Amino acid sequence: MSTDAMKLELIEWLTKLKDPGMIASLLHWKKASEAEDWYATLSPEQKASIDRGLADADAGRTIPSAEVWKRYGRSAKG
Repeated sequence: MSTDAMKLELIEWLTKLKDPGMIASLLHWKKASEAEDWYATLSPEQKASIDRGLADADAGRTIPSAEVWKRYGRSAKG
């Protein structure tokens, strides 16, 4: 199926859609796809902090979620 055919199918489906929740979700996705990439808005310091965290995770320097929850006197969700 071509991209244009898929677009037309989606447009037809949208015109018949009645579920307000689904419409709101689709609008959210549309706005999110049009928004500026959040990473591009970070400062160099914030980007460096993220890179350090990723390096820690890659090196196995992590703490289990349950331990973090326990440290703050709560139990893990789920």
